[in-house]
Amino acid sequence: MKKRNLLLFAAGLALTAGNVMADDKPAASMTPAAAPASQSAPKAKSGNPTIAAIQAAIDLDSAGNTTAAVAAFEKITTKTKNLECWRLTDEANVYLKVDDNAKAVSLLEAATAANDKNAISWNNLGTAYENSGDLDKAKDAYQKSVDAAKDAGSDSAKAQGNLDALQARMDKAAAKEAKKNGGKPAAAATPASK
Repeated sequence: MKKRNLLLFAAGLALTAGNVMADDKPAASMTPAAAPASQSAPKAKSGNPTIAAIQAAIDLDSAGNTTAAVAAFEKITTKTKNLECWRLTDEANVYLKVDDNAKAVSLLEAATAANDKNAISWNNLGTAYENSGDLDKAKDAYQKSVDAAKDAGSDSAKAQGNLDALQARMDKAAAKEAKKNGGKPAAAATPASK
């Protein structure tokens, strides 16, 4: 777990430098993958207190001290939208681990608002939406992750894999519903029925 968090931190630094790398680690289970695995980052500026604070909060989470990790993340003040995006994304990962998807969604929505070009934040938001059962929003977030990675000259295999798996899940559910309705596709939701 510590390696994953360190990689997340490194990914934040990579994006800060404008260099998002491909994520090629396959998901370990049917649950959508929230965190990227293979990231490369430039060396952190020596003595940067914000980066050190984010790493300390990640270390607390890795040690199993979720409450202290959340408190540490919430105390961090950032000077750039990009660092704020990473602080929020890393804090949201703590909530994803403990299945508090509502809090993760809130944090990740704020993260993507702070930096709408952060492919990892979009992918994790897709995961939080999917875990919450909001499949249409999950699909949109995964697609935005793929698009953001491509715009940065990278590839987002993790998000593309999540998007493909979600689409297959949605197609299977639609086919099951159609079979249940005698071969007719499920009726589309109308604004009045939402």
